[in-house]
Amino acid sequence: MQQLDTTFARGAFQRWLRATLSTALLFLSGVLLPVVGPFLVLVCPQPGLRLAAQARTQSLVALAAAVTVAVGAVAGPAPALLYALGFGLPTIVLPILLARDWSLEVTVGCATAIVAAALLGAVASSGSPGELFAALQQALDRVREEAVRVYGRAGLAADVVRELEQGSVRLAEVVLRVTPALFVLAIASMVLLNLELLRRSQRSHGAAPVFGDLTRWKCPPELVWLLIAGGYGTFLMDGGAQWVAANLFAVLLAVYFCQGLVIAQFYMRRWRSPFWVVALVYLFIVVEWLLATGVTLLGVFDLWADFRRLNPRPVEED
Repeated sequence: MQQLDTTFARGAFQRWLRATLSTALLFLSGVLLPVVGPFLVLVCPQPGLRLAAQARTQSLVALAAAVTVAVGAVAGPAPALLYALGFGLPTIVLPILLARDWSLEVTVGCATAIVAAALLGAVASSGSPGELFAALQQALDRVREEAVRVYGRAGLAADVVRELEQGSVRLAEVVLRVTPALFVLAIASMVLLNLELLRRSQRSHGAAPVFGDLTRWKCPPELVWLLIAGGYGTFLMDGGAQWVAANLFAVLLAVYFCQGLVIAQFYMRRWRSPFWVVALVYLFIVVEWLLATGVTLLGVFDLWADFRRLNPRPVEED
């Protein structure tokens, strides 16, 4: 019996060590590699999330702590803090939330709120949010000016370059206005990506994926009223109320865009579309803003149209 316990403990430690080394390698590769680096960083919670099926929360805390120390020793304190709050924290929090068997939107919302609060707390303790906003504005201005110079050197007409410059100024203003929404959506996208990869891993191992069949997912119907209120405030109000409404509107548009994607996936699965068709559809959605707008509207009007016929139909009496 003692030998059996020793063998089990050794196997658990080896799994933990592999997950820890994989996480550290993913994050450090993401920080040090210039092109594919950001994509590797996004998935660095995966080894810990897959370990969670066979380990306790204490093991995940130890994993995040060990990776934080390793990243700090190799890359410095700033990347270590970024890992600990932006990726180590989701590694610990997501398995706890998944164990509660909440819905997808509640799980993603809670994880996003926790990570966002931790990152904002670190920013507030290290410096002024106003200074960070000013730095972001300067970075956007530099990118905008460089893009305009590139178009100017490309031989475009002066009036075309002038219109591009005016449009880039308006675009930068919109980006700055909805920076909080972009911040929240970036965290939520990372959480969703890792949940989807976890679901694929569970499915490949013959286990039921968390949240079941996501092609039948739909957001709570009450959100549509917040969407209407956000749109009203964005276009008809001004000042601080418009700023709040614009960020709320941007977040909810992203939610309904996800619902539209789910509807598209539902019908592509029903029609048994080949992989290349699915990939082509997603590519067009990404690069063509009109198609992306149509997908978002599909998600919004699904509340009334019920495109997947998920709502029970009333029984007609003779």
